Amino acid sequence: MTAKSQRRKKRQPSRQRGGEPLLPLCAGPDGQVEDVPGLLGLARSGCSFRVPEEDELIPLPPGADLQLLPERRALALDPDGRQVELDGLAVAARIPVGYTRTLLPAFAEPPEGVGYLPFFGYTAVFARGEELLCAALQTESNPHWAPQYYHQPELGPRISELKERFPENRILDQLETCALEYGCYNAQNIFMHRWEGAVTVSPACNAQCRGCISLQPEDLPPSPQERFKFKPLVEEIVELGAHHLASPDAIFSFGQGCEGEPLLAGDAIAEAVERLAALPDRGSIHLNSNASLPEKLKKIVEAGLDSLRVSTNSVLPRVYEAYYQPRRYNFEAVRESTRLAGEAGCHLSLNLLMMPGWTDAAEEVEALVKFVNDYGIDMIQLRTLNIDPNFYAAHVPLPEGPVIGIPQLLSRLTRECPKLTLGNHSPRVFRRQATGEASSGNEQSRP
Repeated sequence: MTAKSQRRKKRQPSRQRGGEPLLPLCAGPDGQVEDVPGLLGLARSGCSFRVPEEDELIPLPPGADLQLLPERRALALDPDGRQVELDGLAVAARIPVGYTRTLLPAFAEPPEGVGYLPFFGYTAVFARGEELLCAALQTESNPHWAPQYYHQPELGPRISELKERFPENRILDQLETCALEYGCYNAQNIFMHRWEGAVTVSPACNAQCRGCISLQPEDLPPSPQERFKFKPLVEEIVELGAHHLASPDAIFSFGQGCEGEPLLAGDAIAEAVERLAALPDRGSIHLNSNASLPEKLKKIVEAGLDSLRVSTNSVLPRVYEAYYQPRRYNFEAVRESTRLAGEAGCHLSLNLLMMPGWTDAAEEVEALVKFVNDYGIDMIQLRTLNIDPNFYAAHVPLPEGPVIGIPQLLSRLTRECPKLTLGNHSPRVFRRQATGEASSGNEQSRP
């Protein structure tokens, strides 16, 4: 089942809101999206529905798309404050990189047997006057990730050029698929010889994430990508890494969405990192990981890794393990890996998979602030989790306590974690120097 995308006829932003109501959107059988006057728009947080707060909304940003939610009726409030089901399909927004979702779309339970929605980042969207609004915040403005720099006409010739240069490098076959079929920016950057570039290393995984985008059980919506199927040689990794690390503002990044867990190829990564770290005047070497194998991570860190991004939906073990379904490890291993990488001087990020109503619940917020400060986390990369809210709710327990909202969560992190940076992408950084400070991605210092 594929969610149909339909962009509404463009509206011009209103100059004054003037107390105009927040209207729900829904779509008719022809796919045309319309607002519904006389009703008030609803959004979802966790398993509850409510009217959004003003600080949870922004104008629909450039590059956003509207999506219809098949078999799911839109919900709204009538003038008497009663929740009503509309005679039209629910509508969501798919927001671009650099933005973080604050609320989920509100929709009625689908008919039995319909199945779950595909893996997209469903975001609540509304109309006010002549303006479309979505439940999101802009959390980063990084020109390296602007859409206009990707899918350029020269991408095809660049792919051919690099594959001719390294004709035996099988990693490039996978990255070509990622760049052209999946639209992966990191893969495109390898061929464009710039910024953060991807390398795939592990076809296996030791978790079965509920929202995995490269491998899902047959009875669930298909993953939007196909996992790559071989283990590259160290020589292939080093060949590609040496080439990319010589590019401007380079980050050579292990651990991508089309693969499993890179630490399962930890020995090969460690050998490659040791050789790449010795290169003169190079870019930074980065690892995205579930941080499940401390002994493997220790080898990679000692080989010269500059930065680590640990993926998690939660720092509460029961919530984490319900989503990741770890095999032969638990959240304590994640803690240990984070500790040893930080003590070795690596720049530490959390790749925080955000779900409104879970991530911003009181118990989660308290635990997250403590985790950040206890382990010296340098950055939280805010990631809208691509998953059907009903699928997530069916398997992942809600943390305890009231929900404070995503804007308040971000404000509290900023206030109570003074060294923490919030954003959406990995910075170009190098191992901390003797002073204990990390080298900036704009500096020319080296490990």
